[in-house]
Amino acid sequence: MRCFIFSLTRERVIVEIESLGQALKVEQTIRTGYCDPISENILQWIAVEEDLANSYRKIAGKSDNLELKKVLSELEQESMETESKLQTLLKNMEELRQARLNREKRVETLNG
Repeated sequence: MRCFIFSLTRERVIVEIESLGQALKVEQTIRTGYCDPISENILQWIAVEEDLANSYRKIAGKSDNLELKKVLSELEQESMETESKLQTLLKNMEELRQARLNREKRVETLNG
């Protein structure tokens, strides 16, 4: 497994949270501004890969050219592999979303 370490120099996005109400708002924003849109984009990408795989299969089925069929079959397989990786990523995003919801509930409980 490769591990990529990025050294990012940037200004802090949130300088300081001074209340639980502010913390709750940030927790909610992370979910609605990051987790949910990322998951939606992954779902759309999965649909595109499914469409590509089906299209490559259909085009290959109509051709008599063996080389073309071979390449299209490889492209179909690559799309299916990409879809599988995206499904794993989507599952991980759902786990992150659930963790975020749990954090929101905990902060909300503390905030009263």
